[in-house]
Amino acid sequence: MTTLTAQQIACVYAWLAQLFSRELDDEQLTQIASAQMAEWFSLLKSEPPLAAAVNELENCIATLTVRDDARLELAADFCGLFLMTDKQAALPYASAYKQDE
Repeated sequence: MTTLTAQQIACVYAWLAQLFSRELDDEQLTQIASAQMAEWFSLLKSEPPLAAAVNELENCIATLTVRDDARLELAADFCGLFLMTDKQAALPYASAYKQDE
């Protein structure tokens, strides 16, 4: 059973949707490494099923913060994941997967 409220769960989904909708800009990169996000991650880690994934995410963020080319690397990763053809990427659009009805 989760200790997160419905509003907190909705925030998690909205945040993830935002991350997957477009490349991160400088403001978002700064925000993701902020103390406010660290508090949010601590709350998420209180949920046992999320703890390992959040720890890994925090490690990745820490690695990014020391890179001068973090934004460029993330843009390349985003392109490789979401902007290639449907045969080479995981397109984040339901229409790419729905069959004609």
